[in-house]
Amino acid sequence: MFDTLVSTAYAPTVLDAERAPDDVAAWAASVTPGSTPTRSLAVLDPHRLSETGRVDALIAWEKLLAWTHAQQLKLLAVMAGRSVQAAASFDAIDKNWVREDVATALRLSGAAATDRLCLARAATRMAATMAMLERGEITHQHVRALAEALVAFDDDTATSIESCVLPGAGSQSIATFRRRVNRAVMAAAPTTTEQQHRQAMAERRVAIRPAEGGMSELWALLPADGAMALKAVLDARAVRGAANDDRTADQRRADALVRLGVDALDADTLVGASCGKLPSRHGLRPAVSVTVAMSTLLGLDEQPAELDGHGPIPAALARRLAADPTGTWRRLVTDELGRLIDYGRASYRPPAALAEHVIARDRTCRFPNYKRQARTCELDHRIAWQSGGRTSETNLHALCPRHHHLKHETGWTCRASPDGSITWTSPTGHRYREPPDPYAVDTTTGRPNEAATDTQ
Repeated sequence: MFDTLVSTAYAPTVLDAERAPDDVAAWAASVTPGSTPTRSLAVLDPHRLSETGRVDALIAWEKLLAWTHAQQLKLLAVMAGRSVQAAASFDAIDKNWVREDVATALRLSGAAATDRLCLARAATRMAATMAMLERGEITHQHVRALAEALVAFDDDTATSIESCVLPGAGSQSIATFRRRVNRAVMAAAPTTTEQQHRQAMAERRVAIRPAEGGMSELWALLPADGAMALKAVLDARAVRGAANDDRTADQRRADALVRLGVDALDADTLVGASCGKLPSRHGLRPAVSVTVAMSTLLGLDEQPAELDGHGPIPAALARRLAADPTGTWRRLVTDELGRLIDYGRASYRPPAALAEHVIARDRTCRFPNYKRQARTCELDHRIAWQSGGRTSETNLHALCPRHHHLKHETGWTCRASPDGSITWTSPTGHRYREPPDPYAVDTTTGRPNEAATDTQ
């Protein structure tokens, strides 16, 4: 139906989409996104399309998504500031505050906002790649794969590699395209094994991500020899007692890794105590807090508890951790209003008890969408001490060093509400409300005295 219409740049109407949905889907998959209205594509009913029509519609939406990504990258590049050397953009972005505008507007973490800004700046010298993205011939992931590979090269080398890998990229999967890019990079600028190792060593790190069922995923990028040494220790510990142990080898390795961390915490505490000074931050020795409602601790209900740095955990696990006699776990209990005990003070530097309370209450940095643990943050006076602000639970909150500086050095302001939320206002006048992360509420208040009832 639309074979001749495409050549005349005719866009199908909504009525066309209703009468011949497969033809409209085929037309949409063949045109350049952004060149024609998309309303007819939006009204296509997936249930009325044939299998062929659904594939065509899927292709059309993917092309439109690529076009949209291209437009956003252009905008982000302007916000970040154009740079001849993409390699310098990471430092440049980190030293100004544009990432906060992006992060709050798009509900991203600081790292994710910086990542988008850096990609946008890198894309400014990838004109051919961006043209393909805008036409929907490649995806956002293709752009990212190439930008990451080119970040260390000068413009001439980057352009040479780009021209080598783009032909045929539109028909390649991301994995295939990455391999092709890697080969082109090695051919254009070969490096020695030792240089590659030094560069990789700079990226070593450990990351933890909460998982379901009161579990977490631990991921680490380690030097090969360090990883094998750790594996050898875990393997050795997993073998011990295997004959009388019904755990699998994987379960024993996992338990052995946790035991290494717990033993290290206990050892640090003993060493610190013998020296008269515990290794600490904010005057607190290393420990992990578990916050639980009194009613849950008593077994009267099964509300999820909160594990510091992880998030919600099942009630049974919380009770077990709260009762642990080793002292590794710090137990914090909430009242019938979901509040922790208040430690009011009048000195500038919060004493350990007040610091512990604020850290446990906030859990993370209180800037919108930032989840750096409060224990590694700084405690900021919302109303400055010099302006009459008190060192109290109501006037203190946790801010990471970056956002502590942002509050004092830029036009960003914050205002606390009685419900515990904080409203941040950017220099552009945009407002972002950061609500408190609620704890479980103790439900023992108002319960009938079961013991007294039994005796009547």
